[in-house]
Amino acid sequence: MAIPFKYNRRSLLIRRVSNSMTIGAIAIVVGVFVAAMAIVGGLNSAIKDSSSPDNMILIGRGADSEANSFITLDQLEALKFLPAIQRDGLGNPLVSPELAEQVFMPAGDTLDNLPLRGVLPASTQIHEKVHIIAGRMFAPGLNEVIIGKLILNRYPGCSLGADLKVGRRIWKVVGVFESGGSSFESEVWADLHSLQEDSRRGSSYSSIRLKLVPGADVPSLIQRCADDPRINLQARTESEYYKEQSGIAANLRVLGLLVAGIMAFAAIFAAMNTMYAAVSARTTEIGTLRALGFSPLAIMTSFLAESSALAFVAGIIGVILALPVNGLSTKFNGGAVSAPTLAFNFHVTPVIVIQALVFAIVIGALGGWLPARQAMRVSVVNALRRN
Repeated sequence: MAIPFKYNRRSLLIRRVSNSMTIGAIAIVVGVFVAAMAIVGGLNSAIKDSSSPDNMILIGRGADSEANSFITLDQLEALKFLPAIQRDGLGNPLVSPELAEQVFMPAGDTLDNLPLRGVLPASTQIHEKVHIIAGRMFAPGLNEVIIGKLILNRYPGCSLGADLKVGRRIWKVVGVFESGGSSFESEVWADLHSLQEDSRRGSSYSSIRLKLVPGADVPSLIQRCADDPRINLQARTESEYYKEQSGIAANLRVLGLLVAGIMAFAAIFAAMNTMYAAVSARTTEIGTLRALGFSPLAIMTSFLAESSALAFVAGIIGVILALPVNGLSTKFNGGAVSAPTLAFNFHVTPVIVIQALVFAIVIGALGGWLPARQAMRVSVVNALRRN
């Protein structure tokens, strides 16, 4: 026979001060957990959303990213007419040679590595998520750029119509673009040939993007790009490439869980202290329940349910406290001098909310376990003698 929940509800309402302190401690832990996971979710989303399912990226042999990749014009020409590449209405292959550079930009008392990407105007056919939301596309051959919306007004010159001083020249910002929340929204895009001239890279590139025909044999194409001496490039799907680049997000997730775990220990002890006090104050009540026929297991379950309910309420409060961070913009540079600065938004997703509530209930259950075991072992005779 289970103890009615109204008994636990009455008990929770009686000890308002100690319960409120426990709720506050758990709510803070849950709030930190949600904020940490929102950072990880936002960073992971920015990296993952940069990919398209039918796109492939090629970088130089031995390179682990675009930042240290080198591709020649001859390699580009050799792969342009591979049969697996889609073509536009005029029969031109959908290939986007790109040059990835970084420039230092002042950001308060520090310098950020602002990513600068050289592309051709036709690259938007490969980068389908990229859309101009203000102004226009840059004109080829001119000192014009478009900027991602996440860096709009973040750095000097990063505003529509402003002059942006990067590299050896001054560029006019003629447009602002979005890209589904991807990492491209942290970049400045310029005409490929103008950026090659400015960076003195000649006719070399950092990467090449391809749009594949439906049903293309991807493994065979990857092998062909590696084995053909005229191409000799690393090829992989964009989703696979960005999955490899998302190690930062994985490390941040571990760090966030570690911080939340350390704080959770304090919350567990707070819940444990509250429930021990409840057991001590209600020894006579426990004895009465036993005398009425309630089993030790029912008493233990009742105290665990009480502790978990307390934590669940705290979890809801913690989630509510953390919700304002959703959508906030921040930046991350990976802690390395050569790492590009990535702007992204916090993402509080339904999955994170569910994880936070489960996390809170686990804290409550762990905090109530030992006091609940003590409650189930209370002797009926000794408990009633204390009355």
